[in-house]
Amino acid sequence: MSNYQYIYFAAVDKPLDDNEFEFMAEQSTRAALTRWEFQNEYHFGDFHGDSLEMMRTGFDVHLHYANFGVRKLMFRLPMGLPVSAKEFKAFAVENEFVWKKDKRGKGGVLSIQPESDGDEFAWGYVEFDGLVAQLPKIREALIAGDTRPLYLGWLACAWDGDALEPPVPAGLNKLSPSLSKLASFYEMDQDLLEAISEKSAKLPRQSVVNELSVDDWLEQQSSEMLRSLLRRVLQEDPAAVRAESLAAMRNQAGKSVWPATPGSRTLEEIYDLASVKEDQREKRELASEQRKRTKRLAILREDPMAAIAKVERLVQTRRRANYAEAAKLLAELREAVGGVEGERLADKVASRIVTEYPTLHSLKRAFQDEGLSYR
Repeated sequence: MSNYQYIYFAAVDKPLDDNEFEFMAEQSTRAALTRWEFQNEYHFGDFHGDSLEMMRTGFDVHLHYANFGVRKLMFRLPMGLPVSAKEFKAFAVENEFVWKKDKRGKGGVLSIQPESDGDEFAWGYVEFDGLVAQLPKIREALIAGDTRPLYLGWLACAWDGDALEPPVPAGLNKLSPSLSKLASFYEMDQDLLEAISEKSAKLPRQSVVNELSVDDWLEQQSSEMLRSLLRRVLQEDPAAVRAESLAAMRNQAGKSVWPATPGSRTLEEIYDLASVKEDQREKRELASEQRKRTKRLAILREDPMAAIAKVERLVQTRRRANYAEAAKLLAELREAVGGVEGERLADKVASRIVTEYPTLHSLKRAFQDEGLSYR
């Protein structure tokens, strides 16, 4: 398979102004660029633009995918992280999951880029449209104080088995569609997600903002401040005003407001638990399939002629996939009836069908694959 890369940036809060647009155009002459988005694909070349500076200059979310192991996401957070710099140290992974603070102000860029040797991730197809549509929602969750993206970012990048997990946020057992996309992008399977959610409290019915009491916070603001906020909503950037207001409420609370449980497990223990859950799930699935199979065989045993009629209908479609299904159904009928009688019945039907359709070689192979004798 040839190398493939996909580069995506998007402005969320406001479109690029003229200077920002000009800067973005300088980053790649081949990109599809609008005042809201920057997209490019590479099959042999590489992207040489300054992604961090592009995020600081006007874009709010970024995706860099390469089928040889690169899976990078960046989020611009104008009012900082949902936790303090000290608290973020528990989530950070050196050079992989980092917060790059602006030189001035509270804002910065959150970057998730797990180190990969090329075979860390599958080379399979990634549905980019669905993923990029969720990036602004992941960013919005971070701005609103949700620390689940931070935990998932740590899990995506952590590699040291002895590393202690960060505080476990509430709601890992009920991820939003956007956070499910984030987990899927970094190939976190069902068993791993169940493992991390064991220590995660249920998501509160009220949102974090409600728990902070918006009304109480508004009552504490001066009339001049409220007029200023409203003026900015109408004339400038409503998204930035919301982000600043949420940050102000979190700062007033004096602590991270998203409910969390202290981390107590190492990365190795989490993956060990995921393996246990995988074994348990496979046993449940096997038992479920066995119950379904037993029920199918009972139905076949009760009415063999109905099964034979279905086999004939499948063959009449002249489709290879249906040949395989017909052969499998005959094999199950053989098992359902059992013994010599079952073998004779299935082989007799197979022989009659092959006699009727002597040129259907794919059908013959399907019968052979199921051990049916049609000669």
